[in-house]
Amino acid sequence: MKYIPSIVLAVALAIPAFAQDAKTNVAADAQSPGQTLLASAAVLTAPMTLTNDSLCLTNDGTAEAASGGKAVFTFNITNAGSYVFEALVSAPDDTSNSFFVNVDAVPNDEMIWDFEAADGFQKRVSSWRGTGDATTPEFAPKTFKLEPGAHKVILAGREPGTLLKSLTIRPAPPAPAATPAPAAP
Repeated sequence: MKYIPSIVLAVALAIPAFAQDAKTNVAADAQSPGQTLLASAAVLTAPMTLTNDSLCLTNDGTAEAASGGKAVFTFNITNAGSYVFEALVSAPDDTSNSFFVNVDAVPNDEMIWDFEAADGFQKRVSSWRGTGDATTPEFAPKTFKLEPGAHKVILAGREPGTLLKSLTIRPAPPAPAATPAPAAP
């Protein structure tokens, strides 16, 4: 009988530790990277090419969605939900920093994914310019509601010199909670 209080004390001390571990694991899962697709996994249509393990538009000027060539990635989703894409891109300047993007349909000319220009490869989260502009997109981040099953993300070339090394599909972060309006006096 002397051991029972010791066991009760041990259990009482262990419960908060397990609760902390559970919180840590949930946070880690929320930040999990998702599925990463390498540029070499895409099915390409000219003038989109694979050069040095990166997708690149090879024409001489800014293309429209219908003429920039395509890179089609196929992937599977097991859980319905909202997803974002994160690309590892090199966008050397403001004339080489965008693609067109859509899921399960060819993108149109308003579905521009602009990247901040930077030296070397950087991670960038999906956006759509929409009615915004290159620095203030209408949809940032652009989330895609997907059902379980096979899907295709379609990138169309827009500006030559924009390079894409990989594309990661991951759950979208939760939307910020709405702030209640102040009560009227």
